[in-house]
Amino acid sequence: MKTEIIDKLAAEFEAANFFEKIPAQIDGYQLKKILADDGDKFFYFAYENISMHRSLTTYFHDETKEYKVCVNIGLTEFCLTNFFTDNFNHFTEILIDKLDAAIKNLSAQIDADSDFFIADKKFSTWQYGQNLPKNLAGFELFITPQFPVRITNGSYIIINYSDFNANLELSIFYNVYSDTFSGESQIGGVHNPLYIFDAENLSDLEKILTENLERELKQIRIDG
Repeated sequence: MKTEIIDKLAAEFEAANFFEKIPAQIDGYQLKKILADDGDKFFYFAYENISMHRSLTTYFHDETKEYKVCVNIGLTEFCLTNFFTDNFNHFTEILIDKLDAAIKNLSAQIDADSDFFIADKKFSTWQYGQNLPKNLAGFELFITPQFPVRITNGSYIIINYSDFNANLELSIFYNVYSDTFSGESQIGGVHNPLYIFDAENLSDLEKILTENLERELKQIRIDG
C-alpha cells in the first residue's frame, strides 16, 4: 500500500476521534488499537477474546476500496457483509450502530435444535457427533455438531479440529442451499478443500469420518 494512502487513512481515522467513541472492553473482548498496514489492508482496531479464540477486526481494503469488518472464530476468518461500504463516514456510523451486537454475537452459541435452517438435520442427537474425541492427533475439538458456527453463503461449521499454536485446522461444513457436507483444511492460512469428506447425508458423512478423520488430521500435521 502506498505511503500517501496509509497517511490519509490514519489521518482520517484520527480526525474522527473514534477511539473516544468506543469502549475498551465489550462483553469480555478487549480493544486492541492497531492503525497499521499489512499488504493491501490498513487495520484500525480489533476486539479480542484470546481465551475463546475469537476476534473482530476493522480495516480498509485497498484492493476493493472498501471498509470492512472480519471476524475470527478459531482459525476461521470471514467478513461481515453488513459492514461493507466505500464511505468512511458511513463506516463509522455502521460501527457505532452494530459493533456491540456483532461482538456479542461472536460468543453466542447456536443450538442445532433451535436453528430454523438446520433443525431438521438432528445434529444435536447425532451419536457419532456426541462421541467425537476431544483431542485427536494433537488437535483440539473446537466446534461440535451440537453447537455449530454459522459463517457465510448458507454454510455452517459442524466439526472443527484445531491446533492453534501450529495454525492448523480441519473443518467439516454443512451448506443449507446444496444440502451437502464438505471438508477443508487450513495450513498456515492457506485453505484447501478435502474432497474426501464430500457427502450428501449424515449417514454417509459418518462413514467417511470414521475411516478418514484421524488419517487426514495426521496428514495436515505432516503437510504443516
